Amino acid sequence: MRARQVVVLLLVAAVAAMLYRWRGCSEAPVVDLPSNVQECASNLSRIYAALVLYPERSPDERWPKESGVRFLAALIASGTLADTPENRALLTCPGPGAAPVPESVDYDALEKLTSADSAYAARDMTAFPLAKFPSGGAEIEPLVACDNEHGLNHDGCMNVLYSDGSVSTLFLDEEIERGNLPAGSKTIQVGRDSPIADLRKLTRD
Repeated sequence: MRARQVVVLLLVAAVAAMLYRWRGCSEAPVVDLPSNVQECASNLSRIYAALVLYPERSPDERWPKESGVRFLAALIASGTLADTPENRALLTCPGPGAAPVPESVDYDALEKLTSADSAYAARDMTAFPLAKFPSGGAEIEPLVACDNEHGLNHDGCMNVLYSDGSVSTLFLDEEIERGNLPAGSKTIQVGRDSPIADLRKLTRD
């Protein structure tokens, strides 16, 4: 990766991390999150930084046109991210409830990828194409989140990356209290059947 790209990537990641902390502080007192939740938020911030750089490697595209896991894999397939173990680890949720991803997954073969190849759900670009990226104000849209395919990836919460670079942590008990989830819910469903509108814009496939 060229030196200028590295600098930009680090700057965007730093800004995204600041937005993550600011977003949480603006809505509630700072919560001491488990390390796996913080690592997940860091992954999402670095994914955002790579998405910002994506047009440099794919000049005809402002963002990946694929949905779900292929939206993420396009960052490696395009060369925006080098195909290294570290970058592969970025593309899946590190939560203890997340299903492990096979080491042999080929991120260049986009058409062969399935939900088993990442524990993140990403934008459904078919049903919910992006109008603008990066975005801000009323244009903020969900991009990537913990997939919760086998129950919550993290204990009691999940992370969501938005198109302005912010990362929001949703807590199961708070979503139940707000009436966004039925009483007694054990997970936060992601995908077209989610009771939470933002999470319906994401897909595992």
